[in-house]
Amino acid sequence: SCPFVPGRSGSLMIRACIVLLVTFHCAQSLTNDQGRQQHLSIMAADEGTSSIPIISIESWVNKDKHSDEERMKVAEEIGQACREVGFFGITGHGANPKVVNNAWEDSGKFFDCALEEKIQFKSESDKDYPYGYENTEVLSVGKKGSGGNSDPPPPDLKETYAIGPYNPDSGMPPRRAFPSNPPSFEQSLSTYFEEMEKLAQTLLRIMAVALELDDQAFFESRSDHHFSALRVLNYFPVKLSQMKPGQLRASAHTDYGALTILKSGGPGLQVKKDIESDDWVDVPYLQDTFIINLGDMMRQWTNDRWLSTLHRVVVTKEDAERRQSIAYFCNVNGDCMVDPRDLLTGKDSEATTPKYQPISAKEHLMAKHLASMGVKSKP
Repeated sequence: SCPFVPGRSGSLMIRACIVLLVTFHCAQSLTNDQGRQQHLSIMAADEGTSSIPIISIESWVNKDKHSDEERMKVAEEIGQACREVGFFGITGHGANPKVVNNAWEDSGKFFDCALEEKIQFKSESDKDYPYGYENTEVLSVGKKGSGGNSDPPPPDLKETYAIGPYNPDSGMPPRRAFPSNPPSFEQSLSTYFEEMEKLAQTLLRIMAVALELDDQAFFESRSDHHFSALRVLNYFPVKLSQMKPGQLRASAHTDYGALTILKSGGPGLQVKKDIESDDWVDVPYLQDTFIINLGDMMRQWTNDRWLSTLHRVVVTKEDAERRQSIAYFCNVNGDCMVDPRDLLTGKDSEATTPKYQPISAKEHLMAKHLASMGVKSKP
């Protein structure tokens, strides 16, 4: 088993026993048997070791019970994780377990409905952010290092339902009418959204400290009318023999925004730090732990000092059961300018040459979304 080692700040570091997985390259001449063998190769493994930090943020959630030194240690650990891998888990987050469970249970009930019922809530235009139901997304479209060839990749083996902010000042379309089955679906997702809003603000404050910014509320002050999104996901039960060559539950991609708060329902999430490598590393699955990863916006804002890491969801056994997850995509205000010059401070200030031009957060996100849907942006 993998030992948990307490850190001085009360955080936990997990030495995860992981597998190094060999990705495959799809050839147009593959036979069905060859295709099945490629899917099986996802599960072929050599033992290795890696470290995915699992960090308690309880000192930031219950500040009156902890010292400034404890909180600084947590910020340092999160900063290190952002620099080295772009992924970490959090415990001590204070999220209401009843709120989490209600959203989980009602999401499952919605996805149990017939396709004819769910499809009525599909986004009406690929050019809009996909609020509502979606089952045709291919996250790897246009993503360098995601594998595959020039042929259109097969759809990801999942379905999703997404909502945006309730605040009309966000600049995003208003929330659509929710499905009535189950009856508590709207309440469960809306309450979960609000719970994640609070957690995201805590994480953004920690990150401001990790970046040694003079203003600890730097990100918070740019999030008062944010356009974050909540997406519940259902990965279909699947047999490897029925999968197309190159098909995954979620194809390789990076997230688009500032950070993602993921409630995972089981193993299958993998990361690849080096896009030129074929080595994928399993992200450990732990109950009551949220997985946090950075998005492209944060990488660009930090001038590549922090990582937005390629990740995917694979089938982990030959006859895979259903898998659920809930992702909260934290974004700042849509009209906020993402300018690396704002964050070129602190001990990393020697990297003073911006690699990216300023861009509004909304423009950045929509360009990424359109690429994922195969919609070409205007030149």
